[in-house]
Amino acid sequence: MSINLLDLLKDQVSGQLAQQSSGFLGESESSVTSALGSIMPSLLGSVVQKSTTTAGAQGILDLIGTLDLESLGDISGLFGSGASNVNGLLNSGEGIVESLLGSKTKGVVDLISNLSGMKNGATSSLLKLAAPFLLGVIGKQIQGKGLSFFTDLMMGQKSFVNQALPVGMGSLLNFADFSGTPNVNTNIKTPTSLSGENNWMKWILPILLGVAILYWLGTKGCGDKTVETTDTISSEIDSAAMKAIEDAGTAIDSMNSAVEKLFQYKLSTGFELVNAANDGIESKIIVFIEDKSKEVDKTTWFDFDRLLFDTNKATLQPESQEQLNNIAQILFAFPGVKLKIGGYTDNTGDPKANQRLSTDRAFNVMNELVKLGVDKSRLGAEGYGDKFPVADNSTEEGRQQNRRISVRLTEK
Repeated sequence: MSINLLDLLKDQVSGQLAQQSSGFLGESESSVTSALGSIMPSLLGSVVQKSTTTAGAQGILDLIGTLDLESLGDISGLFGSGASNVNGLLNSGEGIVESLLGSKTKGVVDLISNLSGMKNGATSSLLKLAAPFLLGVIGKQIQGKGLSFFTDLMMGQKSFVNQALPVGMGSLLNFADFSGTPNVNTNIKTPTSLSGENNWMKWILPILLGVAILYWLGTKGCGDKTVETTDTISSEIDSAAMKAIEDAGTAIDSMNSAVEKLFQYKLSTGFELVNAANDGIESKIIVFIEDKSKEVDKTTWFDFDRLLFDTNKATLQPESQEQLNNIAQILFAFPGVKLKIGGYTDNTGDPKANQRLSTDRAFNVMNELVKLGVDKSRLGAEGYGDKFPVADNSTEEGRQQNRRISVRLTEK
């Protein structure tokens, strides 16, 4: 199994680099850490892409050969010994970034700034600071091992890079041939009928029939029991099969009923909304957008209905990604729309803690949409704590309704 260079960078470089460079860049350490989480896979992916040709791979080795690998192992020393060393790093990194990214550098800086909240100038400098350290880690791994080892090591990084890239970076840098798990699955299709490409009926009945026969054989057993006549066996199999088919019919009716409750909508971008309910947030937002008689105001809010957070935390659970991606896709299809995201709690517990939790949740939802590629300038977020309840806080059902994330359109 190939060494994961991104893990090595995280262990050996990213934390120290964020800590040492944040003051120099005039940005918070958390923002710098976030930016490095996008910078490192983007630069490494570019190294991998360059290494697919002999000339490109040799060019990377030549760049590594210009670096002092020992000094790059002492990040605090480099930043602590004066501005001249940091400026030297910037000059060295500028050449590396130009070689790796070329004309795509500005697009990379814009995307990472949008995701991390850093200023473009700071992001550009951080990109240049990170590049020598990336090549330094690679250089230490390949010392004395030659071109063939280097190219094999780089080809083994594709899936790691693909999993770590921020949304939109792969297409920006043309990493189309990188294998790995995509960040968001936008190709899931909701079954719309019992025919065509979603026709699972032709498979389920034979399977259920087989299960029925196996069940019958299991209940009858072999052992010391008297072997029954062929007619009796046939009759009982027929009975079991009919029961299985009836159960299948009931299941199909139930599934059809569920499908009928889905909001089936194909956006102008070609994206089909995934598992959106007829009365869900996706349908309500689209109806509001398309109805020219509905004007934007400060009182019309739409509640998310499939967002899940860890208990008493702002951490979104993975199941939330499907609906967040639907909302991001709606925003891509309607580029004039802007949203305000509101976080709310019930009235149990400390009001200040509720205010903080609602704010953190609202901002986390906003940041997830930005990660999915939505321009941050189109979004806003605010936490309202236990203000503006929509149900009675004296009941569990009411409190559950009051714990919500909502959005309103500020422009359409």
